[in-house]
Amino acid sequence: MSRYQTLTVTTAVATLILIAIGAVVRTTESGLGCPDWPLCHGSLIPPAERTAIIEYTHRTVASVVGVLIVVTAFLTLRRHRNDTAMRGLAAGSLPLLALQAWLGKVTVERELPAEIVALHLTTALILLSMLSLIAAFALQGPNRTRIDTPERRSFAKVTLVAAAVTAGVMLIGAYVVGAGATAACTSWPGCIEAQAPFIDGGRLQHIHWLHRLTVVIGLLAVAAVAMHTYLMQEAGGTLRAGVTALLGLYLLQILVGALNIWSGFATAVLVAHLAIGSAIWALLVVLAIAGRYRAGVPEPSSAGAPARGEPAREAGGASA
Repeated sequence: MSRYQTLTVTTAVATLILIAIGAVVRTTESGLGCPDWPLCHGSLIPPAERTAIIEYTHRTVASVVGVLIVVTAFLTLRRHRNDTAMRGLAAGSLPLLALQAWLGKVTVERELPAEIVALHLTTALILLSMLSLIAAFALQGPNRTRIDTPERRSFAKVTLVAAAVTAGVMLIGAYVVGAGATAACTSWPGCIEAQAPFIDGGRLQHIHWLHRLTVVIGLLAVAAVAMHTYLMQEAGGTLRAGVTALLGLYLLQILVGALNIWSGFATAVLVAHLAIGSAIWALLVVLAIAGRYRAGVPEPSSAGAPARGEPAREAGGASA
């Protein structure tokens, strides 16, 4: 990969890691470990307290990721100014980054209101999908070509529906946490506290069951994407590999959801649950949008870049 491609991939991965660290903050109840912003207890150095260190680590990583996003956006706008899609993604990531930072500030100042916390996660997921698309387009190389066939249009529609369903599953999952319904069921796949969904148990069990049932709907949506891909005559190896990874991640996510209960809601498992869910969402968006393109010429490296005006050689790799 070229340095620019490495940067875009690093920025997307770093954003995913930041979301995971945010989950650590939430599951350890460290959101108010630093009750002020941008300082921590009025100092640049956090006190030697567990919650303060966790929250300050989150802020520090957020600062580093913010710099990566700004650099990625700047280089994308400079290198791909004629690429409408990449230019729009890069330009849109900057105000979204600013909004995300502001929401982080408001979250602390208003002492973690549920609606602001949910909006903070939502903007993080949108930002992750935008950065993942920039990385995907960068890896496809300049002069990528749009595949405008009925099969690809149909694939994009099915995948976008699956992405919307997955977003709904994640928002309901966030609501489960916000409502304090995470531990409302202490067994899996059944629920001892409410064996009949929405009939037995109380409000918290109903919320918990709602999340479990929407996970099943999400699995059906992902399975539809996989089936659609495997039946496509023109699906290349890259697209098939991406969809196979998607299906594997979703099945892993279901297992991790069960492990949440079996492990007694261990912090590491809760964090993994959100991180994998975020990765599934980003991958669906990439498959739906970048999956409509065929890779162009490889991104030139600094050592082997053609001279200005020299035509690039045609790429011989497999199409997406």
